Amino acid sequence: MATKYPTKVDPIRQLQSNPASAPVRAMVDIYYDDFGPDVINQLLFPDGVTQAARDKFSLGLFPPAVPGAKPGPETSYMVAELLPQGVPEEGPGDVVAFAKWVLYREPRPEEEWNALRMLSEGSNPDVYNWFMGAMHQVAIEQAKALPLWDLNILVTMPRHQRLGTGSALIRQGNELADGLGIPSYLEASLYGYPAYRRLGYQDLVVKDFEITKTWGVVKLENWD
Repeated sequence: MATKYPTKVDPIRQLQSNPASAPVRAMVDIYYDDFGPDVINQLLFPDGVTQAARDKFSLGLFPPAVPGAKPGPETSYMVAELLPQGVPEEGPGDVVAFAKWVLYREPRPEEEWNALRMLSEGSNPDVYNWFMGAMHQVAIEQAKALPLWDLNILVTMPRHQRLGTGSALIRQGNELADGLGIPSYLEASLYGYPAYRRLGYQDLVVKDFEITKTWGVVKLENWD
């Protein structure tokens, strides 16, 4: 099913995606192009993101089912395609953004909350545990006992940012959350914070990581 949203440029077509139809390679590229230059990634991957890290992230987008495993939360991907001028509405578009939403219909048991996200290939374990551990603790304190519609990932190609693409995906996701009667939750950087506020999100807690005090000045090296 596709939904069109007007933006400041050509129309965006939003598609619910699944393992069979997902443009996985484009999604991986967009993810690292969007987050790549930020300070945390500079610290996590001081030598740049390895191909092994990209491959691991790719597999994690649509992990294979494990026979006999307990069903996990429901995951929904929304992919935004740019429809250039002159392309028919049903024609191919260029993938420019995607969102990953995770639906927890019931509060999670303790053992699920205690499981920290897996370390990325080639990343600095000290930085990973410092940053992800702090984010994990905030999530536990703020949202542990709630059913949630969690915005796990939202990324847009850098050259298509600030044109309404990400906002279109968030609005679509929030419509689904409202229909379910479940609160939407996310973790925002300073860069994304103003946009989320405009879309109606409210602060639960503000975390100052004091990056320079902890790790010193971060140099933008080894990143294209």
